[in-house]
Amino acid sequence: MSKRLARQKRKGSIKTTVHRKPPFDDSEFRLWALRLLVPFGLYKEFVQDKQVLDDDVARFVGLGDDVDAKDPPPTFDRLAVINRLQESWEHAERIAEVPPPLTEEIETLRRLAKMLGLTHTDIEIIRFRMATDRCKELRNLLFLLARKTNRSTTEILAVCLNRPESNIEAALAFNGTLLTTGVIEVDPGRSWFNDRITLLGCLVDELHFKHDDPITYFRDRVLKAPAPRLTVEHFPHMSRDHEILRQYLTESMGKRQIGVNVLVHGQPGTGKTEFIRLLATDLGAKLYEVAATRSNGSELGSWERFRAYRLSQALLKNSSGTLILFDEVEDVFQESEKGKRAEANKSGRKAWVNKILESNPVPAFWVSNNIHVIDRAYQRRFDYILEMKIPPRSIRSRILDEYLGDLPVSEEWKQHMAEHEDLMPAVVERAAKVVRSAIAPLREEAERSLAKVIGNTLEVMGLSREPRSATSLKGYRLDAINADCDMVDLQTNLKTQRRGRICLYGPPGTGKTAYGKHVAAKLDLPLLLRRASDIISPWLGMTEQNLARMFRQAQEEEAVLLLDEADSFLQDRQGAQRSWEVTEVNEMLTQMESFEGIFIASTNLMTSLDAAALRRFDLKIRFDYLKPEQAWALFIDTRHRLGINDEYTDVQPSLARLNSLTPGDFANIVRQARLVPVLSSVALLGRLRAECEMKPEGKRQSIGFT
Repeated sequence: MSKRLARQKRKGSIKTTVHRKPPFDDSEFRLWALRLLVPFGLYKEFVQDKQVLDDDVARFVGLGDDVDAKDPPPTFDRLAVINRLQESWEHAERIAEVPPPLTEEIETLRRLAKMLGLTHTDIEIIRFRMATDRCKELRNLLFLLARKTNRSTTEILAVCLNRPESNIEAALAFNGTLLTTGVIEVDPGRSWFNDRITLLGCLVDELHFKHDDPITYFRDRVLKAPAPRLTVEHFPHMSRDHEILRQYLTESMGKRQIGVNVLVHGQPGTGKTEFIRLLATDLGAKLYEVAATRSNGSELGSWERFRAYRLSQALLKNSSGTLILFDEVEDVFQESEKGKRAEANKSGRKAWVNKILESNPVPAFWVSNNIHVIDRAYQRRFDYILEMKIPPRSIRSRILDEYLGDLPVSEEWKQHMAEHEDLMPAVVERAAKVVRSAIAPLREEAERSLAKVIGNTLEVMGLSREPRSATSLKGYRLDAINADCDMVDLQTNLKTQRRGRICLYGPPGTGKTAYGKHVAAKLDLPLLLRRASDIISPWLGMTEQNLARMFRQAQEEEAVLLLDEADSFLQDRQGAQRSWEVTEVNEMLTQMESFEGIFIASTNLMTSLDAAALRRFDLKIRFDYLKPEQAWALFIDTRHRLGINDEYTDVQPSLARLNSLTPGDFANIVRQARLVPVLSSVALLGRLRAECEMKPEGKRQSIGFT
């Protein structure tokens, strides 16, 4: 207040008007508005020479007579209006000396303050920020302030809340409770107060309700996890990880250790979330999950979810036997195109995130579909990193039984799909849900629809629609293999020993890959089939990692490992021209040496293999072209499969002269017959002769003959 105004007030030249009750019945809001106008000095911009800037604000702070008078004075007395503002402010301060009534909202905030560790100043800041959303007059003043001046957030709050600036600075500090819990976020670069300070939305929405459990006020951000639907029997491939984590978390929760974090990663749909829920149930712990969406269905942004995680840590820090699950965390850690963490850099720095990882009071599970986007500086701060793998064949079979139990699906179809090593529980569950409500109860329709839904999902994920080992072994004959080893005895010994490194070599189509599948089926073991294209990567060092992963997966699943085109990784190192060619062979040899299961490698190029690789195979078995009697037996089988019923004995001598026939040739003819039928034994012989003539051996034999 200027000296001139003070003199006029003493002389009585400025009249004091009776305050009218403002439309908004909240004296505290009015007090904050008056503090902005008078002590803060905003009256200089608000009260102009001929008018006030906002009539609604004027009425709210007690200047209604000046803006609503039926007979306004001929001239606007600016000094008189400012003096009446002074009077209104002093009156409001006297009223404020009487404690306001204890409302439900204030009582709730006090309960939350105790739970989160908030100070009285923290609560006042929250209440003021809520008031700026509720009270349009206060909001209008702050908007005017942003347009006319450049005052700091600390100054505004210090005046409005009548507290020292040092208290406000401490409350809004980077490591203060308000920011670390995520209740508020501060962006000092914005001009308008409501943009500078953002309040956790769910808190505003829920405060006017009465909840017995304080956590319910944050149900848009933190949820109680549902009970698991699966049991430990569904995760035998994770049994060792399950036991280690169970023991570790039991001890860490008992001792209330800080900074306990577990990173769980793997392909979508492998059961990461379900595994954590199951582990929490086994521990007898209460599991809470960071929400991904609001109650109205709208999606939470990555930084909003990180705020929710920080909030959950503050809410649950005093609750014993509690765990937190934070899913899809790659959105939080992933770098933007410019190499910066997009939203995370607004309020958090790398060191701050590291500190959060090192000091969280509640053990947390961080779940990601892509671990590669998480910086190594973060990765090394996790106590345990668990890769969630796709279940082995036996478990895939059980999952198919459970999810498809009420659908008319044959056992043969389910066993066929169980061979798909990329088949995830979530994919089966969703496909069953779609088909269950979309088809008539016919077996053929159910199987066709399930294959369509599952295939579409896998394909969009970059995976094969059909099992890699989907080639049917129906009618497979061990006696049709022309090998330099007794394959029946070998199969018996493999069943007993359950280990061996075998190299199958010979011309294409002689049954090398089919034999590996046959062994897996007869030994009732999962089959892990890999081809060179599955492993070779253009990225330096990735091929070696894929080789190591292949052997590790086979070891863990106790699967028969069948590597087709193995010569791609076993080339003679003497002829290598690039360093990575040598390292790939070295990695392959190292993995072969330490592998304890059944490894079958097939190749068409035996002469180019590295000598050290050959020494590491227990057996090197040649698969050759069919003997005449073997070719004749397959010829008879193929006639039956094609429905040929004519006389055929006269073709046997001609068949015997085809000395480059393989079981694969007969399989090719059966596939051809789907498009161009084979109607006679002579036609079948002609097709086989054509197959032979396409081979290098057949071309050499046919020179000079008609």
